[in-house]
Parts: sequence; structure tokens; C-alpha cells
Amino acid sequence: MRQLVFVLATLALATGCSRARVTTEIKANGSWTRTVVLAGQPKQEGMQMATALEDAMAIPSGPEWKLSEETKDSERIVTAVRTLAAGAALKGDISLKEDVPKPPPGQEAPKKEPSFVVVNEATVTRLGPRRFEYKETLRWVGPPSKAASNLKPEDLEQLKAMLPKALATDANARAVAEKSAALAIPILFGPGDPLLAMGLLHQDLALRRASQRMGGVMMKALEEQFGDKMPLAERREVTRKLIDAAFAQARPAKPDPAAGPSPDKGSSGKLTSLMFILKTTGKIISSNGEVDDLTGEVFWALFPDAASLKPVVMSAIVEVDPK
Repeated sequence: MRQLVFVLATLALATGCSRARVTTEIKANGSWTRTVVLAGQPKQEGMQMATALEDAMAIPSGPEWKLSEETKDSERIVTAVRTLAAGAALKGDISLKEDVPKPPPGQEAPKKEPSFVVVNEATVTRLGPRRFEYKETLRWVGPPSKAASNLKPEDLEQLKAMLPKALATDANARAVAEKSAALAIPILFGPGDPLLAMGLLHQDLALRRASQRMGGVMMKALEEQFGDKMPLAERREVTRKLIDAAFAQARPAKPDPAAGPSPDKGSSGKLTSLMFILKTTGKIISSNGEVDDLTGEVFWALFPDAASLKPVVMSAIVEVDPK
């Protein structure tokens, strides 16, 4: 077990990923306690090989938050806690930052206000004397993603190259991009079991899982779009290429310590792993998350890019214990 933990920790450090674990606990009176735990690399003087915590996400601040901080295994860990009344809304306690290009060696980065790619909003609403609804929404507020409507010319040409020559038109490439993005984004980035995380440890297995989850549906979508113009063998080949391309774009490159900092690579909150947990004194009536039968909690695991195509909404209805 210790060896496994060491491997995972080493991987997290190598890729420069930060982590956020957000726990919402609904009490018997409907008030809710919010605990945000943010972990990442501390800010360092000189060359920073891994993204510093404050460069990946905003740290909650203000008199309503109780903050504590520690350093453990070379990680900076910040915990922020606050309590809200039933019906209250909370915005922006999870705010992931946009890429910040690194300046060339010897030059100082220009100072500017941080921009964000994803921000959240959470509410707990009373539905009855003992029943409450938790809802949390992640919204993409950064630059447009590479979804079909925002394809760059080079991305469009790459997609056209995957299609048979007779079908390699701009319109067909955009249609395929729309279908593949709608299928690939939740599979790669969650919620659920995001295959991006698996791909960091076992790429072949992640690709196999993607084939299981996405392959048949994508092939059916291609059949509906192209009919007999794209035979079965070609549909299989196009689907395989789309899955490979999706993983190639999503998978982060490991930094090369010998190469030093690169001026075109920046800090980013987009690789921050996110875990949202809902706890209650009673029982879960319904949810769109995953239930842990041992703890009675609901959880959602994802990466920020899960919200790049449309907002991610996490919701659950709970019935609290009156005691």
C-alpha cells in the first residue's frame, strides 16, 4: 500500500497537478458546512517545475472563512471552512485559473489580475421539513474550448485527415467533432471515473476503457450521419483515431527537468483534480453522483475540462435525521 501511495504522489508531483476536495455537510436544521481542501506545490524562488498552488486556483478568503495551512510531503495544503444557512448560495470558492505563459529565462512575468477557466456555484435549498436539495454547478468561463464551433483551422484539417477522402469536407469534420466531443469529454474528464486519471498511470487500459464506453456509440453516430458512405471497417478506423486523438490532447506532458522552464508552457488549473463530496445526518433520496455505501456519502470526481462543453451540474436530494 505504501508503495502505491508513493507512486501516486510521485506522479502528481511530476505532472504538476493540484488537487481540490470539497465537502458539503448538511446538518439536521438545514445549515451546511463547507470544507475546501486545496493541495499543490508551494511557490518557489527561481525555476518552478511544477505549478504552484496559488497559480492553479484561487484560495478562499474573507472573514467568513476559517483558514488553516500545513506542509506535508512537500505539498502545500490549505483548508478553508465556513457554515451557511439553508437557502444560502456560495459562489467561487472553487475557481480554477487560466494558463499563464512563462516568460523566457531571466525575464519577469508581467503582473496582471488572474483570469479563470472554471468557477462554481453551490446551494442547499429546503424542499420540506426534513428534505433538502444540494446543487452545485461548474461553469466554463475561460477561452472557448476546441468544441466543434470553435475549431481552429489546423484542428479542422486534422479531423478531415481522419475521414475517407470522399467524406473529408469541413461540414462533415465539424459534425464529427460535435459528436466526438459530446461523448469524449465526460468520459475523459468526468464526472464519474475520468479516464484522464487512469491514462496517467496506465494509458493502454484507459484507451481500452474508452473503446468500451465510447466506441459503439460513436460508431452508431457515424453510421447515422454517413450511412453506407462509410462502411463498417472505415467507421471502426475513424472511431479509433478519434479516441487516440482525444487522449493525446488531454494527456499532460511530463516536465523535463533538464530542459528548464519553457516560455510557451504555463501554469494551469485545468489539470486540477476535483472531488466533491456530500454528507448528511440522514439519508440520500436521489442523486446524479456516486454513492459510497460504506460512508453513506455521495461523490463526484472530475477535471475542470468536464465543464468545457456545457455546465456540469451535481445534485442530490437528502432527508436529514431530526436527532
